[in-house]
Amino acid sequence: MLRELVKRSTWATCGALVVRNYLDAARFSLGNIETGSGTAHQGLDPTASLGYIHEVFADYKRYAGVERFQGRVAEVGPGDNCGVGLLFLEDGCSQVDLVDRFFSRRNEEQQAAIYRALFAEHPGLAQRFGGTGPCEESAFTGIRRHYGSAAAGEVFFRSHRGYDLIVSRAVFEHLADPLVALRHMAAALNPGGLLLHKVDLRDHALFSDRSHELTFLEIPDWLYPHMVQSSGRPNRVLLHRYRDALRVSGLRFELLVTRLAGEGEVTPHLPWDAIPADRRARALQYVRGVRHRFAASFRQVADEDLAVAGVFLVARNPA
Repeated sequence: MLRELVKRSTWATCGALVVRNYLDAARFSLGNIETGSGTAHQGLDPTASLGYIHEVFADYKRYAGVERFQGRVAEVGPGDNCGVGLLFLEDGCSQVDLVDRFFSRRNEEQQAAIYRALFAEHPGLAQRFGGTGPCEESAFTGIRRHYGSAAAGEVFFRSHRGYDLIVSRAVFEHLADPLVALRHMAAALNPGGLLLHKVDLRDHALFSDRSHELTFLEIPDWLYPHMVQSSGRPNRVLLHRYRDALRVSGLRFELLVTRLAGEGEVTPHLPWDAIPADRRARALQYVRGVRHRFAASFRQVADEDLAVAGVFLVARNPA
């Protein structure tokens, strides 16, 4: 009953999130980095898990515009399963670093079943790991896990460089400072190296399960960091700030819209100008209907940027 009452009030929700944020900060400071986030495979059977793994990998190939990946890879925030990393190895990559500040809870028996199904579908992987293939990550040569504060996206790439590919899916919105992470990732790329990051710019149901989907942009700028900074909840870094950071990065880049506010998914992902005009118009109308209530930092942001609720970032080091 109390939880429902809190959820009905925006300000009560804010207060509850502040408390949870500081409790999370205390827990993490004591070395407990286990989390329920990043558990994409929880509750899925092996067939559904394989579908998800192949979808993620196919997205990376499609929007990178390459036939095969090669070299050293870093996957940021892989969560509870390294199946995508295994496909990078099968494709021809030499090493995959799995970089995650938190340890996503997992059922080891379920994960083993997923890996067995993956090896059955990809005999090359099974052969790479010895015939039928092992079912534990510790036996996957070429895969290296990195956990803890040193593996935060903002920190890891200060000292780990020489990557040909750095990827993530639905991770950047959870970083405390994604623009710092982006800067260090850009510097960590080899000549010709790629960044591929799919970023969900929504509130992950902090408020949108009972209000309009841009309600989280109404929270005052002084308050919002106290709700999310230490917990990995959405950071409110929107499209225009990624674009500005990329413009000074030295990378050649493209920003593809994956979702529009009030409109839903854009599939395939497209540049803003390539999205059908009627869909863009409806998203802009949605934004204009609510933006008068936004926090100060969003009042001068262009309607077109506020209307983008998800983006696929493709950037290449031209050096």
